[in-house]
Amino acid sequence: MQACTQSAAFAHTRVATTAKASKATRRVSTIVHASATEGANATRRQAVLSTAALSASLLTNAKPAHALSGFSVVKDTRDGYQFYYPVGWQEISVDGQDAVYKDVIEPLESVALNIYPTQRESLTDIGSPDEVANTLVGKALAVPGAQAKVLKTAQRKDKDDHLYYFLEYVTKSNQYERHALTIVTITQGKFYTLTTGSSERRWPKMKDRLQTVIDSFNVYY
Repeated sequence: MQACTQSAAFAHTRVATTAKASKATRRVSTIVHASATEGANATRRQAVLSTAALSASLLTNAKPAHALSGFSVVKDTRDGYQFYYPVGWQEISVDGQDAVYKDVIEPLESVALNIYPTQRESLTDIGSPDEVANTLVGKALAVPGAQAKVLKTAQRKDKDDHLYYFLEYVTKSNQYERHALTIVTITQGKFYTLTTGSSERRWPKMKDRLQTVIDSFNVYY
């Protein structure tokens, strides 16, 4: 859990200046990006992402996967996961994170995917949604020194009977207050966590889009 705590802190505080070559090669060969424009009058943020998404599509030389309007889709065929992220966010390299996409303007708007080895076979082996939320938010998902409050928990199963726990919470530090959503699951000896969020100030505007990110997450092994 200590390693998980450090990784979660890195996700919000330190961006690596260079990406590891092996990880970059793996992601280029296995992840498909698909972009969708939201309208003719694109904002500066949309224009930046449209160019980046087109370049990624050309680099992967793959057919785009289906995505909702205003979102791109990430599909990792080796680790067996898929999720959406908003058009306008760019992929970055962060120490300790498997995949990170963030807004080019708003620093607290991001999505981060982490995978940890585990001997547990199901989330129920760890506890209920509330128990898992209190443990993760209190020890792993909040940066050191930040105050954290769990607002809501839930659970769902996908068509392949994978169990997911959903967490909504707020973290507050001296620098910022962030409203976040996390979804977790366990399959094939791997513990997956996907976290997205925004500043509390922008939460009313972003909450529906961030909920779409969380709802889109699926594992398929």
